[in-house]
Amino acid sequence: MDSSSKIDLEKFTDYMKNIPMPEKPPIISDELKEKIVNSTKDEFPKISTLFEKLELSWLSSHDNRLGVTRFSGDYNEIYRKKRLNLPLGAIKIKLHPVLIDDEKLFNHTLVHEILHASGMFEHSEIHDDLTNEIAPAPSLSESIVLRYLQAIMISTTNVLSWECISCNHIWTRNTFIKPKICPKCSLLLN
Repeated sequence: MDSSSKIDLEKFTDYMKNIPMPEKPPIISDELKEKIVNSTKDEFPKISTLFEKLELSWLSSHDNRLGVTRFSGDYNEIYRKKRLNLPLGAIKIKLHPVLIDDEKLFNHTLVHEILHASGMFEHSEIHDDLTNEIAPAPSLSESIVLRYLQAIMISTTNVLSWECISCNHIWTRNTFIKPKICPKCSLLLN
């Protein structure tokens, strides 16, 4: 990996620490609940009862994760309940407060965590497919949080601009991946 791709994770997580804690807990909209139930009824016929036992709250702003799902039992107990098709017990989903003003990323993260809470513990292809079917991940242009996090990632690297050796054109870095061609002369970059 070249030095242009090394991220200073400490600087990266500092942004998340400065997000204020919202006064009200996060909520699941009725529309999102309906989408979840309709999209997962074959896989999880009892998912509508999950919402009754689900507790939503905010993660500490010092946490560097966007979301996390916590179960009341230990690992063995949860897998035993899943295998026997028993209710998994009390479940808490915590979301990072940075999501409060980014509806698409909030919904995507929440659905991701709800699918974990329903018994899809692993990050599998079906988990990703269902998450993206119910609440597609936002593009960079649709998410202020993703754009800001990208800018922070770029600013924590030691390469803040690109230069073409052929035409000496220099441009500000706005992507994490090094471009393959110069935007001015269209020649391959070394």
